[in-house]
Amino acid sequence: MRKALCLIFFQVLAFASSSLGAQNAPAVPELPRLNLDNFSGGIQEQIGEAYSYARNHPGDAAASGQLGMVLQTYGLLQEAAVCYRRAGQIEPKVFQWTYLLGAVEADEGKCDAATSTLRLALHLDADYVPAKLRLANCLLASAEWDASGKLYAEIVEQHPDNADAYYGLGRVRAARRDLAGAAEAYHKATELFPEFGAAHYALALTYRALGKADQASEQLRFYEKNKTGVPPAGDPLLAEVRALNRSATYQVQYGAELERHGKLEESAAAHEKALEIDPQLVQAHINLIELYGRLSQFEKAEEHYRAAIRLNSSSAESYYNYGVLLLSAEKFQLAEDAFRKTIEINPYYSGAHNNLGYLLERRSSFSEAEAEYRKAIENKPSDRQAHFNLGRVLVNQKKYPEGIQELEKTIEPEDENTPRYVYALGAAFARSGDRQNALRYIRQAREGAAARGQSTLLANIERDLRALETPGTPQ
Repeated sequence: MRKALCLIFFQVLAFASSSLGAQNAPAVPELPRLNLDNFSGGIQEQIGEAYSYARNHPGDAAASGQLGMVLQTYGLLQEAAVCYRRAGQIEPKVFQWTYLLGAVEADEGKCDAATSTLRLALHLDADYVPAKLRLANCLLASAEWDASGKLYAEIVEQHPDNADAYYGLGRVRAARRDLAGAAEAYHKATELFPEFGAAHYALALTYRALGKADQASEQLRFYEKNKTGVPPAGDPLLAEVRALNRSATYQVQYGAELERHGKLEESAAAHEKALEIDPQLVQAHINLIELYGRLSQFEKAEEHYRAAIRLNSSSAESYYNYGVLLLSAEKFQLAEDAFRKTIEINPYYSGAHNNLGYLLERRSSFSEAEAEYRKAIENKPSDRQAHFNLGRVLVNQKKYPEGIQELEKTIEPEDENTPRYVYALGAAFARSGDRQNALRYIRQAREGAAARGQSTLLANIERDLRALETPGTPQ
C-alpha cells in the first residue's frame, strides 16, 4: 500500500513539475493577422497557401518558418518576426529561424532585440559570417565599439576578402577618431569591391578630415558614379528568402545573379518572367538586349531595345547595350552612333568611352582613341580593359614608357586574361628595345597560357619567344 502511495506521489510531483515548466515557457504566439490588399493576385495566392499550411500544421516549426520567409520577402517584417518566433519556440535549436528573426529585427531598426537574438543564433552556429556581420552592425549602431570592433576584426582575420567587415572596421575606427586607421580600412574595402559606394563616401570624408583634399575629391567622384553599389551579401539563408519572391523586380535581380554565374538562358527566362508580371519594367528590357546579344539571338535583342527606348528614351544603358550588340554584329558605324548617344546622355559611362575608343582605333584615329581610353579610365580607374587598350595604342604610337606604364596596371589580378596582358607587356618591352624585360614577361605569359590550356595564345607566344631568344633577330 505504501509502495503504491509513493508511486502516485512521484507521478503527481512529476506532473506538477512538467506543468510548472510549461507555465514558465513563453507561449507560442498565434499566427499574425495579414492585410494583403496592396499585393497582386499571384502574391496573395502564394502567401495564402503558406498561411493555410502553417495554420493546419500548428506544431510544425518549418511551416511557420516558411510562412515567415514568404512574408519577409515581400517586406512584411513585423508579421515575419511573429512567424520566426513561433518557429523558434517550437524548435529552439534550429539556427535558421533564430537568425532570420535577428535579421528581421535588425532591418526594423530594433537593434537591442536583434543583438540578443543574433547572439543566441551564434550560440547555435558560431561560424555563420552574415550573422556576425549583422551583430557587429547592431553593436556599432548602439555605440558598443569594443564589441563591434572585435567582431569585425575577427571576420577580417578569418575572411580577408570580406569588404563589408573592413568597412565596418573603418566605421569603428572613425567613431574612435582613429582617422588614419579608418582610412586604411575603408581603402581596403574599396580595393576588394571597387563599386562600394558607401565605402568611397566614408573614405572621402576621412581624407577630408585628414586634410587630404585631392584624395577626398577623388573618392567623392567614385561615390557619385556608383552611390548604391554594395558587395554581394553572401548570405545563403537570405538568398532562400529572396528566392521566394515572385515580384517582377525580384525576377530581374534573380536574373542578374544567374548572369553573373554564366547561366545566360536561365537569366533570360527570369527576365522574361519579370515582363510577364510587369511589361513596363524598363530594366528587364535593357538587360535582355545584352543577354540575347550574348546568346546570338539578335532579333530578340533588337525587339527589347525598341521596347526599352519606347518606355524610356533617355536610358544610357539601353543605347550602350545596343551598341555592344551592333559591335558584335560588326555594324561598326551604327555601334559608334549608339556609344556616342550613350555618352551624350551620361558623359561618365566608362564602357561607352572604352568601346568608342576601340572603334576609333580601328580606323587609325589613334589620338582620338587615346582620348576616349583616358576618359574611360578617369571615370573608372579599375577598368582593366581600358588600361590595356590605352597601353596598346600608346605603344603603337611609339610612346613606349607611357604605354608600358599602362600595361603594367593590367597584369593583376590573376585570371584567364592575365597571360594575354602579360604577353602584351612583354611585347611592348621588346618594341622599346628592352630585351631583358621582354624575355621575362613573355616567358611568364607562356607559363600562364600553358597552365590554362590557352593553345592559340601559347602558339603565338612560342613563336615570338623563339624569335626573341635568337641572337641577332630584329625586334
